Amino acid sequence: MSKKKNKNDALTIVVFVIIGVLLFGYLGYRVYNDFFNKPDVKKEVDSIGLYGYTLHDRDTKAYKDNFKELSSTLNKDTIDYKNYATLASKLFIIDLFTLDNKFGSTDIGGLQFVHKDLKENFKENMGNTIYKYVEINVDGKRTQKLPIVKDVTVSDVLETSYKYNNKDYPAYVVSANWEYEEDLGYQNSMKITLIKDKNILYIVKGE
Repeated sequence: MSKKKNKNDALTIVVFVIIGVLLFGYLGYRVYNDFFNKPDVKKEVDSIGLYGYTLHDRDTKAYKDNFKELSSTLNKDTIDYKNYATLASKLFIIDLFTLDNKFGSTDIGGLQFVHKDLKENFKENMGNTIYKYVEINVDGKRTQKLPIVKDVTVSDVLETSYKYNNKDYPAYVVSANWEYEEDLGYQNSMKITLIKDKNILYIVKGE
């Protein structure tokens, strides 16, 4: 074998190694941008202590304003549970029915206010109904027109009791209706039942 051929073979190997390194680097860059640097990834900006409620940068102004009120209510020495029920219901509605800031059909809003035993069924039901046609927004360039809740009005808060899993709980039934920034034909009223368990309110029913 000639020295010239050996040099050519070595040069070919070097070229392939360089191409491989460049390709690997490019793929790594794309993976990082697509999965770790998404413009639509939620970032937590605030939370309410032991209650586990969180606020994210993608939340709307209406949500942020009501979250601030709820935080103030829950940080008082004596909690007004009717007001707590009112604000939790408003936040649930705003987050659930505002689809514009969701990144896809599995990004279900309002979950943090739903009782833990009901979350999976709730996610499945919402994913098969109002969230079913929400397009993925990985690159932040989605053009689909989706609803944004503008304001929620609570017309009544009934203090009562509710049997859940064969146990009676103090409960609140909240009647609410809401407006959208643009009416796209989505639901605009609901009656929500929340139970009080260890000083925290959980949504167990919506109709």
